[in-house]
Amino acid sequence: MKFRQLIKAINTAHLSLQSSAAKAVNRHLTVRNWLIGYYIVEFEQRGEDRAAYGTRLREVIADKIKIKGLTAPELSRCRQFYQAYPQILGLVTQQLYDFSPQIILGLSTQES
Repeated sequence: MKFRQLIKAINTAHLSLQSSAAKAVNRHLTVRNWLIGYYIVEFEQRGEDRAAYGTRLREVIADKIKIKGLTAPELSRCRQFYQAYPQILGLVTQQLYDFSPQIILGLSTQES
């Protein structure tokens, strides 16, 4: 292998894998946001202690989870995203099972 070939191989690998990683991150964030919206809507509809939080639910969630970027407005957008696309449950469920079966157990527990 010549030096030019080495540089080209490294650049090609980097660009290809960087693009693939960005797509994977985008898919996972999309699934995460949909799932967060699902959890919020399910809690609003069926949570035993939902009345204790009322209209401040998303603010309380954001305060308790302390995850950078998941502010109350972002949680509202997750909720809206889920409500706009509830039909993607099957796709989300399949991807989540590949990633973490425990998340699927959380979904099926919420539904019953």
